[in-house]
Amino acid sequence: MKRQKRDSIRQTAVVLTLARASLEPAKGENRMEKRPVSLTVIAVILIIFTVLGVIGLATMGSNPAAMKMVAQMHMSIAVEQAWGALGAIVNLVCAYGILKGLPWSRVLYVVWGIIGIVVGFYISPMKAMLVISLIILVVFAALLWTNNANDWFSARGFMLTRERRR
Repeated sequence: MKRQKRDSIRQTAVVLTLARASLEPAKGENRMEKRPVSLTVIAVILIIFTVLGVIGLATMGSNPAAMKMVAQMHMSIAVEQAWGALGAIVNLVCAYGILKGLPWSRVLYVVWGIIGIVVGFYISPMKAMLVISLIILVVFAALLWTNNANDWFSARGFMLTRERRR
């Protein structure tokens, strides 16, 4: 029994080591050491908006104004809350990836943002808020693909993994 437990712990340690190694730059990889301030600001804003969104989702049922808006939408409150929860998870994953310099995170942010705006145009009674969301998406996307951002992510364009430099 003890041997099985010890082997299980070793296997878990190996898996965790491999997972961590996949997040770190490879040896000899030229990677920017200091994260650009613009990327830190984007990640912090994503986290703040996500926390505020989760609070809104949690209190939606007890807010008469929110319930009136949900009644104008083409979906139930449960579906709206599930959609919001999924969006919160995706935004937190994107913020983490941006802070860690993982190239797939900026692609995920843009793709999820486009999906969110398309769905929002279909279900939202407040189209003006979608224009603001679109402006934020375009500004953030522009900042996520500056030369400094490309150096931080060690990637160009829509690459999902880091470039290997020789």
